[in-house]
Amino acid sequence: MLNQVTSQSLSLGADSVTVINIDATTNNKENSVVQFLTAGTYEVRVVGTSEGGRYDAWSLWNFTTGCDEKGENCITGWVNEYNIMSSEFTINIPSSGKYSTAEQALALAQNTSFTLTSDANVNFFIGDDILPDNRGGVSLAVKKVREASAYPQLKTGSLVLILIVLLTVGVIWLLINLITSNATSS
Repeated sequence: MLNQVTSQSLSLGADSVTVINIDATTNNKENSVVQFLTAGTYEVRVVGTSEGGRYDAWSLWNFTTGCDEKGENCITGWVNEYNIMSSEFTINIPSSGKYSTAEQALALAQNTSFTLTSDANVNFFIGDDILPDNRGGVSLAVKKVREASAYPQLKTGSLVLILIVLLTVGVIWLLINLITSNATSS
């Protein structure tokens, strides 16, 4: 299947927001919504139809059953989970539960953020392999909140390498001092 780009850019005052619409009947990991984003830090907020999204929530089933009197703790129902993946990271935001309505699932959805150190395609999708019985989807407002740092960020491996080099230099310096002090005292 071809990747479906279902996003739209909205300008809210000075803020530019891209709304990513993930269709639960088509956009799983093999057919994710792909959005090219430039390096920087992004906030991701789950939005519903009232805020410009196409969806409020999604369901792994085409029916809802087994909910308590509050419409929560359903056996089958509406969920709010989603996934974001790039060459730099994988994020899974699990559902906060199963609900009798999409609006309940939306109200309890979790937001997230991520940082890209370089420009890249970012994939947005739901984590389900059986799509024909799904309904709804998830709409995410993606907003860049910080440009990429002009200085490279050191990863753990880089810090370890720097530490090894510093220790090696220190040991060599000590050896040179010992050798030269022994040579001068003889």
